[in-house]
Amino acid sequence: MKLKFVVPVICVVVFSLPSGAQLAANEEYLDGYDHSLQAYITDRLARSSGHAGKVSDGMPGAKKWKVADYVTVPKFGGYVVTTYKYDNRESKEGGDGFGLRFLRLYLDGTVLRDFSYRVQLNVSGEPGTKNGARIVDAFIAWQKWKAFGIKVGQYKRCFTFENPMNPWDISNGDYAQLTKHFSGMGSDLYKGAANNCGRDIGVQFYGDALHVGRTHHYLLHYQAGVYNGQGINNTDKDKEKDYIATLQLQPVKGLYFGIFGWSGSFHDGVQSNYFKRWSAGVSYEGLFSARTEYARNIYAAGADTKGIGRKSDAWYIRFGVPAWRWFRVNCGYDAYRSDMTSMVSLNSVYSLGLQARPHKNLQFQLQWNYCHDNAATLVAEKDYHQLNAQAYIRF
Repeated sequence: MKLKFVVPVICVVVFSLPSGAQLAANEEYLDGYDHSLQAYITDRLARSSGHAGKVSDGMPGAKKWKVADYVTVPKFGGYVVTTYKYDNRESKEGGDGFGLRFLRLYLDGTVLRDFSYRVQLNVSGEPGTKNGARIVDAFIAWQKWKAFGIKVGQYKRCFTFENPMNPWDISNGDYAQLTKHFSGMGSDLYKGAANNCGRDIGVQFYGDALHVGRTHHYLLHYQAGVYNGQGINNTDKDKEKDYIATLQLQPVKGLYFGIFGWSGSFHDGVQSNYFKRWSAGVSYEGLFSARTEYARNIYAAGADTKGIGRKSDAWYIRFGVPAWRWFRVNCGYDAYRSDMTSMVSLNSVYSLGLQARPHKNLQFQLQWNYCHDNAATLVAEKDYHQLNAQAYIRF
């Protein structure tokens, strides 16, 4: 009986021990053996050329894949924007003085040439608040073809010309009221609407097509996306989705005619607020810069919200001309009506600014604004002046 018991046990133990091949495979795995799809394809190519197992020996027909050819070293960078603000209204919120507009850090790179990624953090702001340190970008994009790409994650909404632009490239020092109210940068349009830096979480399709002209620039640019509608770092709260799209034509290099559409909702913690928006505009970047847009929020619904039954609109025009290669003069007009049926809600901003860029990574801006706010509570403060100074540095 004892023999009958011992023999099966010995057999199980013997056959359970790893063979030489198994041991080698395990050792390779422990030493960092590559089990990726890339390694599998490389091995298959080697086998088809009759050099299986000799990929690393430099044999003819055995294609060697270098990591550096397919995965870039992650790039780390960031930028800092410091400010000084003066406002001559006595009843304004907050005081005049110096401030840190933001400090942002980012990491980006590519994998297998066609996949890019970016992670960007805003590390300035008051700690513990919704506008404090937070992730603003976190996405992966597949961009094998110029005519068709896919982006998944958290990133800028494709609404208006200005919203996708980096603050570095906004010639007038700050985004227009149109962009702030209609792209999700903090607005009084809806109760509880947070500053989402113009971003949301979703999937977007985009591309450029049709070479034209002597410059062979692309005639057509498009973007279309589906988003949660709750902004950054938030899950969907109302089981509804936002749909945003833009179609832009570039008949002359640097000159774009664009139209944008947005159908969506925002949950304020109590209920959903539904809206439909559209915008149209023209943008040019060349010997000078010019940009103008008009946008309308054509429908909003939701009981006990500021946006109930209200139609709002906004428009702006920006113009900039270089006095020297590194020095520009900018001017603009910016208007917003929270209720487009009445001029009483009109808030207008006339601006004149100077922009100096002594180095590609260093920029200074000084801007004067004359503001006229019909909705101001105090008649004496319907007209007021602002002075903004900003210093940018990138690294």
